Amino acid sequence: MSAAATSWKKSLSRQPTPHLAFVLAEGFLDEPRTLYDGSGAAAVRFLLQKYGIPASHSPAVTMEICRHKNLTYQVLQQHGLPVPPYLVLEPVRGLLRQQMDRAVAELGFPLFVKPNGGGSSIGISDASVVYNFTQLEYQVNTLLDTLGELPVLVEKYLPGQEFTVGLIGRSPCYVLPSIAFLYQKIRTLTVKGGPDMTEHIFPGDRRYQILSELAVKVLAATGARDALRIDLRSDSEGGVYIIDVNGTPSLSPTASLTAMAMAAGLRYSQFINFILYQSLLEYGLAPSGKLQELVVPALGLLHHYRCETQLLQVSSA
Repeated sequence: MSAAATSWKKSLSRQPTPHLAFVLAEGFLDEPRTLYDGSGAAAVRFLLQKYGIPASHSPAVTMEICRHKNLTYQVLQQHGLPVPPYLVLEPVRGLLRQQMDRAVAELGFPLFVKPNGGGSSIGISDASVVYNFTQLEYQVNTLLDTLGELPVLVEKYLPGQEFTVGLIGRSPCYVLPSIAFLYQKIRTLTVKGGPDMTEHIFPGDRRYQILSELAVKVLAATGARDALRIDLRSDSEGGVYIIDVNGTPSLSPTASLTAMAMAAGLRYSQFINFILYQSLLEYGLAPSGKLQELVVPALGLLHHYRCETQLLQVSSA
């Protein structure tokens, strides 16, 4: 058992077992690697599961998929969902240059280079888009120097518009007003922290229908629930591809998912309470009378965003 897990065990033994843990953790602060190698979100949930504590958001298996981009892409492809052509570079296998040669031969340039694990735009910069082998080699080595010998995902760069779609709940689920980014900048941590030029896409807009149908199929394919954010980007011909699935999207007041909830008319407190409400229902736990009271207005506001159950049918590969 890791030091972080041991610390958690001691902490849990000193307090009553909670009915449900509302979990935002991406990993263990005492083990920084878990925050960016893709293992953290699942590890936290496996630990809670071991002690019989229900947890909000998606289960450990789903987090394992969402936090390893090659697994995300594999699962989505198996369900007939669009992802960009990609290849995983595995430094531990050696012959890294030959692996990069293969990526160029199969995918061509330009390419987008990003860590295979984790999220939160870690390892993403303007240099992530590469147009020749020298740039590719430099960016791959930069990631290895920064994050260690972890797998690197190389995918066909999509030059079109980027979108993000947010879902809350599962059965039923609600697809919030999507966000379209009005510039084609790479969404680095710096860009995400600055002012965004965006527009919200509401029901009635054809783009909302396309994005929401894809999002609900992603929800079903990955087994996600409670809160999910999906990033998509279009190619030069307007075809839309899924480029990231985040099972632990930020719930901060300035986060994208929060902005989508606000666009649907929810106040911040309603938004958080609604996710808690959905989590309790997933485990067959009775929400308190006060919580049910708080959620009733939210249900009314979300009525137009409720997904029809037939959208949950996902085609087999």
